[in-house]
Amino acid sequence: MISNAELFRKMMMASRTMRMDLMKNAGERPCHHGPHGMHGPMHGPMHCMPPVPPAGMPPMPPHGCGGPGRKHGPSRERLLVIISECPEGIRQKALAEQAGINTSSASELISRLEDDGYLIRTIDESDKRATLLKLTEMGSVRAEEIKAEREEAFKDIFADFTEEEKQTLSALLDKILA
Repeated sequence: MISNAELFRKMMMASRTMRMDLMKNAGERPCHHGPHGMHGPMHGPMHCMPPVPPAGMPPMPPHGCGGPGRKHGPSRERLLVIISECPEGIRQKALAEQAGINTSSASELISRLEDDGYLIRTIDESDKRATLLKLTEMGSVRAEEIKAEREEAFKDIFADFTEEEKQTLSALLDKILA
């Protein structure tokens, strides 16, 4: 039996993989934006996605924004959850890799989380030159809240799926990821 959280994680990984493949394989193709008419190296297929959401859909919040009423953006929440899964601490580079973001973005988010009292930096006892990131008590509490919120959302997302359908979806996502 696959958990809703694991199935959702696979969906997000498959989505990222497909986006990256699209961008990598875009090459020079016709484009409807501007007089140039072609995709260049800095003008990939994601640029040509419609900027306006489909009819009936609310506009997306700005990138990194958690939306109305949310204190943290999705990236910050993701970092808290990842760090919570490493009680002994995690290095910044490993955290960035697990979160799927670049190290400079991770550095900025980590600084904000530290300033807000959610994490601390400690010396790695196995390598005194390295720093480990660990959650404070407040960070641990917030990470658990995030996990509970996500599990509720996952229940809603997969409420109409049978166990067999979830297994089938999981197997299909595994194929995409392979």
